[in-house]
This record gives sequence, structure tokens and C-alpha cells, in this order.
Amino acid sequence: MFKVPVLLILYNRIEETHDVFQVLRTVQPTQLYVAGDAPKPGSTLDRMHTYQTRAVIQPEWPCQLHTLWQDNHLGKSQMIVSAMKWFFEQEEEGIILFEDTIPGYDFFPYCEQLLDKYRNDKQIFSIGGFYWRHRSRKRYKKRMRKGESSYFFSAYASTWGFATWKNRWTDFSLSMDQYDKEGFEKMIEPYMKQNKQRLFWMNRLNALKKYNATYWDYQYNFHIWSHQALSITPYLNLVTNVGFRKQAKRRIRRMKRNAYPIMPLVHPEEIQQDYSEDRYMFRHIFNGALFTLFKDWLNELVPTAKTEN
Repeated sequence: MFKVPVLLILYNRIEETHDVFQVLRTVQPTQLYVAGDAPKPGSTLDRMHTYQTRAVIQPEWPCQLHTLWQDNHLGKSQMIVSAMKWFFEQEEEGIILFEDTIPGYDFFPYCEQLLDKYRNDKQIFSIGGFYWRHRSRKRYKKRMRKGESSYFFSAYASTWGFATWKNRWTDFSLSMDQYDKEGFEKMIEPYMKQNKQRLFWMNRLNALKKYNATYWDYQYNFHIWSHQALSITPYLNLVTNVGFRKQAKRRIRRMKRNAYPIMPLVHPEEIQQDYSEDRYMFRHIFNGALFTLFKDWLNELVPTAKTEN
């Protein structure tokens, strides 16, 4: 039995929800929270898929099951914020999964150990399970033989399966009212060594504010930076994102990674941002594949919007 509370946020992906639930069935969390968005109005097919997805959740192990089923369709970002608020009204810390994120089994003790280790250290806001690079288990073992750490501290939150604490999430908001240009520029300066990086994030902020848009992944990073905090990322991937559709661009699909065992953990000697890893993330992820997602999303939300390449 696994004692750290787990929140699963789902919508209408039946097969993917089934796969992640098989992992939870093996791990057997004693406190399982499941939150689901409502179907889009007027879509009979979406309604059918939504309720079939909810029906997957049938725990057969001794646990307390808590459910939050929305009556009205909120959309991804609003749904996540609603689910997290509900979750942390009842728990002080926990693991957050999504219907399209399949964690490896080591992801759970990894989160458990780091939640305990950094519980009282407000420098750390988020514990991610996804690693951006292609790194084989063999290369990771070589790293361990050198006595190097199992994870690093990053400016960027890895949100495809993560853990955090109530007191780090409480003041999170999708509203961008708290950010102005001068304050935001000052806020991100310690994290970004290159002007290109700072300009990129200033443009993202301006786009979100201009269109009053909600893109929770970016706004979660802004939230962490506003507290001068960092996130944890493993040097070996622990969560597989299976949500990329077949029709998704190849560049985006290439971000799919297998999950590997990582325990036991070797901890870094000090809390310090790994600028080298963050430069890689910016160059290959944020300035590449994730920006493609952002641009497609913004064009869909605001057809007249113009986004920069």
C-alpha cells in the first residue's frame, strides 16, 4: 500500500486512463482522488467517451476513493486548477497524474522520498517525473558509478506527472494580473542567462495577457519564478506521455520517452540551478516542440492572433 495521496485528472481518453489505472492498481494508493471534466456541450460522442472514461475507475484494493465530476465543461487549464484546489483542501501534499501520463513504478517512491526531503524547504516548489533528453538506463548507471546525483534543480517545472505541496500551490492563479512587464523581466532574470531566453518568455507573457488566455503549464512556471523557487527533474525519465495523437507533428511525437527505474536516489550536495540542462530544455523543448503546441493552441483559441516564430 502506498500512503502518499494521488490525484488523477482525466477527461475522455478511455484506453489511456485504463493504462494509468493499471499502474495505480499495482501501487495501491490508500488515498485516491479522481477529478474529471464534463463533456463538451452538444457532442454525443464526447459525452459517451467521458462517461466511459470515468467508469474505468474501479479500485479493487482497500483505499478511500474521492471523486470530483464536473457538471459543466471547463477546459484543460480551468479543470486542473479546480481539481488541484479540491485536492489540497483535503491533503497537505501529493502526486498529480493525468490520463495520458503513464508513470513507471519508481516514480512513486521517488516522489515520496523527495516530498519528505524538501517538505520544509521553500526553495523547491515542484517535483517532476519527466526528463527531456534521451538517456538510456546504461548511461544513467555510468553516471551513478561516478557518484553523481539522480536529479537536478531546474527553472522549468516538468508537469507530465509531478508532486507538490499545498503550501506551494495555494496562491497559484491563472490570472496574469499580478505580472507587469518590468516586474516580470526582473523576476526571470536570475533564471535566464541569455537575452534570447528572456525575450522568449516575455513574448509568451505578453501573448497570454493580451488574449486573456489560460495555458497552465506556462503559468505554473511563472508561479514558481515569482517565488524565486526551483523544480526538481530526474536525470532519467520516469513518466511516459502517451497523449500525443497520431496526427501530431513528428517533432512533438519525438518527445515521447520510455520510463525507467531510478531508485535508490543519490541526492545533490546543494540546491543550485543546472543552467546547462535548462539551456538544453529551452533550445530543444520550449523554443521548439512545446512552442509548436503553444502556437497551434493560440491560433485555435484566437484565429486572428499572430505568433512569432
